[in-house]
Amino acid sequence: MVIDLAKCDGCRECTRACTAMHFVPPGQEWIRIYEMQDHEFGARYWLPRPCMQCDNPPCVKVCPVSAAWKREDGIVMQDTSRCIGCRFCIAACPYGAR
Repeated sequence: MVIDLAKCDGCRECTRACTAMHFVPPGQEWIRIYEMQDHEFGARYWLPRPCMQCDNPPCVKVCPVSAAWKREDGIVMQDTSRCIGCRFCIAACPYGAR
């Protein structure tokens, strides 16, 4: 997913689109949105943090049931029907995207 940070207003549409597209279970989000504030001017802005599609994704390495994998084209995927909820992928993600 490509997100134009200059246009981000914190509406969370990217989160909803990701949730719908990847059948993310209720109560979970794969895109975190951080509300930030410019220290010099005080302006608020938002920073969406989706999966960064790591070259060597730690979430794939730690998953005990292979619910997370990397496709041949480089896209990191997760099969929620295989997931056992151990949260190892959440702990392993260096970006907090899981």
